[in-house]
Amino acid sequence: MKRFLFFFLTLLPLAAAAAPAEKNVPKGELSAIISEFRRCDGVEVVRLGRMGTAAIRGIVRMAAKEDPDARQALDVMRGVRRITVLQYEDCAPEVRERLVRRLDRALDGCELLMEAKDGDTAMRMFGVVDEASGEMRDFVIHAPSECALICVFGSLKMDSVGKIINAK
Repeated sequence: MKRFLFFFLTLLPLAAAAAPAEKNVPKGELSAIISEFRRCDGVEVVRLGRMGTAAIRGIVRMAAKEDPDARQALDVMRGVRRITVLQYEDCAPEVRERLVRRLDRALDGCELLMEAKDGDTAMRMFGVVDEASGEMRDFVIHAPSECALICVFGSLKMDSVGKIINAK
């Protein structure tokens, strides 16, 4: 999963450079799918709402007083309102197939910003890019080969993400 997240952060600026999406990400439909499948054995869901993301920003803000990397992370997180991570690696194969079909259908109407493949690992990135403000809203990553879905609802400043990646 760490390799997957690093891969995601590396490709995020490239996704922002892609053509802007014409259709918003279906937050309600994704939420309904996640709520339905979270009851299945082997499916894990972590949700951070406004309070959770605000608490994380507060912790990062305290660390940012002494750490320039934390300041950059805080700048990226400023517009994030909600984060949901769905991991379904340990569920039954038939549940996994049904879940992947439902997620594919929900994301089918969204414009694909980028599809990345690394060996047998593939991920698709969706979101709404606002080139005028330099932000990406409602960013969703689905990696069926990693059995993971990450939804970042709110906005991400692309220049701040680029600074973090270039610093590594």
